[in-house]
Amino acid sequence: MKYLRTNQSGFTLLETLIAMAIMIIAFAAILMVESASLNTSSKAKQMHIVSMLIKRAMIETEQSLEGKKFEEMGKEKSENFPEPYNEYKYTRLIKEIKFPNIGGGSASGASGDSQDSSQGSDSSSEQISKLLTGFLSKAIREVTVSVTWKKGEGEQSFSVSTYWVDLNHEFALTE
Repeated sequence: MKYLRTNQSGFTLLETLIAMAIMIIAFAAILMVESASLNTSSKAKQMHIVSMLIKRAMIETEQSLEGKKFEEMGKEKSENFPEPYNEYKYTRLIKEIKFPNIGGGSASGASGDSQDSSQGSDSSSEQISKLLTGFLSKAIREVTVSVTWKKGEGEQSFSVSTYWVDLNHEFALTE
């Protein structure tokens, strides 16, 4: 007489399919994390290159400005970087800052008499504020450097602005 063995060792087909599904989901998650990590690393490398190129353009601009007046500099310059960064282009823009009149308001009393007596000092303080505003407008420039590069079918750009002061600018006593 033969007895059938009911206690067999091994996995059923259902158990094997469930185990494979869990492994596939785990591998997919690992691949997604790794892909995101590579993408982030690539973006960080790109921004490092761009920041170094912007720093280079700012230093070149500062060296070209040294010993010159702002009026001698071109307002805009645009060119590609040399090899191996020739796919990057920079644009430098130097613009004059227009300051509002800093002495626009007058502080006078409530009575008409104090207004008449202070009119002479208001006029001189207004003249001084106009001279100071004019000096600041001529002595300060905003310098913006933008780096652009192709990404896919479009373009990406990154800009940095700073303000430079010409401390040797003449202070004119007339408008």
